[in-house]
Amino acid sequence: MNARKAVLRRGLAGGGAVTLLLAVSFVAALGIPTTPSMIAIVAWLVAVGCGMLAAGRRERVSLGSTTLEWPRVAAAAITLLAVGWAAISLISLLRGDGITGLGPLEGVLTAGLVSYFAWFARECWVGGSVIGTEAFVVEGGR
Repeated sequence: MNARKAVLRRGLAGGGAVTLLLAVSFVAALGIPTTPSMIAIVAWLVAVGCGMLAAGRRERVSLGSTTLEWPRVAAAAITLLAVGWAAISLISLLRGDGITGLGPLEGVLTAGLVSYFAWFARECWVGGSVIGTEAFVVEGGR
């Protein structure tokens, strides 16, 4: 495994583990979620965390009769992260409270982060157009 790929995969695995810990922290702090919004947030965090962890630790992931290579799994997880982040931030901003308490600056931060996530998801999906294709090599045969 080359150095770029190793860094990328470790980052995905670490990000996935931290995201799963965040989901566990929500449940530990607030109890088992009972409202639809909290269930959705915890489920979203678990889905993103599992996807990133799988992409960071496995070359391929089987989903039923389909097998996805790790860059595609990473792209799906990061896209889910971006969409969820944008939705949560937008809803909270429309309610007037925001999730960070930064007001209009939260909108700017969200736009920047979601744009970065979207770019990175695209990089994973296409196998590297800016980062470099060597970072997205899938080891072994099918």
